[in-house]
Amino acid sequence: MKIQKVVDRSLVVYLIVGVLNFIVCTALMFLLYNLANVSDHVAPVVNYGLGSLIWFISCKYWIFPGHKTSMQMLLRFTVEVLLCYLLTYYLAAPFLTQLALKSEGVRRFFDFGGADGIEANCKMSIGALLYALINYFGQRYYVFSDRFDKSKGSA
Repeated sequence: MKIQKVVDRSLVVYLIVGVLNFIVCTALMFLLYNLANVSDHVAPVVNYGLGSLIWFISCKYWIFPGHKTSMQMLLRFTVEVLLCYLLTYYLAAPFLTQLALKSEGVRRFFDFGGADGIEANCKMSIGALLYALINYFGQRYYVFSDRFDKSKGSA
């Protein structure tokens, strides 16, 4: 795969929309967890649920425009979001959190919610960052791929 095929207009728009979406939804997740005492399992679901809705609309109309919405696309989108969430939040983030929290500097960075929230804040941050990265490739090459869009002449 050539780098020019990955680094194109869609990546630039994805990054702009993604940074804004990430800031809003991740801030909401941390507010829910650290101020409203919502669990560290429910707060990320709100983050990813709202973020996914924003993503679908953004991908459909701005990032990967021109694809007809179908039940198959919605199913691919749902499967991709769930797999990204499970992979990043329940597999990768716990492992990487344990590694990261061995550093006192990292522990201090994530104590903004109090000493009891350090691990959860770190895990939610790592999960959100990994999710954003993996989600781009899933959206681009699975959900909004021309190979699945029958209206574009592909099977």
